[in-house]
Amino acid sequence: MRRYTLEVGGKAFVIEVQEITADRYTVLVEGQEYEVRLSSDEDVAEASITPEIVPSRGTHPPPPTVRPAAPAQSGAIPVPPSRTSANGQVVGALTAPMPGKILSIEVGQGDLVSRGQTLVVLEAMKMKNAIKSPYDGVVLEIKVRPDQTVAHGELLVQLGEE
Repeated sequence: MRRYTLEVGGKAFVIEVQEITADRYTVLVEGQEYEVRLSSDEDVAEASITPEIVPSRGTHPPPPTVRPAAPAQSGAIPVPPSRTSANGQVVGALTAPMPGKILSIEVGQGDLVSRGQTLVVLEAMKMKNAIKSPYDGVVLEIKVRPDQTVAHGELLVQLGEE
């Protein structure tokens, strides 16, 4: 769980964020719990974060939209845009969220994977980062190998619908 203090209009808000799956989080704001779905994750200068917020308990209105002083690292992997292949299969490209070195590949071509399942382990700044599947699907192609150095945004795994 991560705790952040954000200032909105001169008022400080303490929020707690707990990852549920690769793209879903529980966010606690002033004692009210919300389930948040991360629809995208980009490193952009002066980014505004405006997640979709749905109360998980009760019917309280969502908290105000928050603009942090600096973008927070969510640790979640962005859901890549999808395209349709020639045979009609939906395909998604899982890319490196940061530069680093591939430590291991946890799946093989043709494997069925679940959302949140670790596909690749990437070392960046001496930390191991589990790169997780953003959705249920099948591994169509693995584009990296262990000990390979990758750049931010480099294609790691090609996924398709099962």
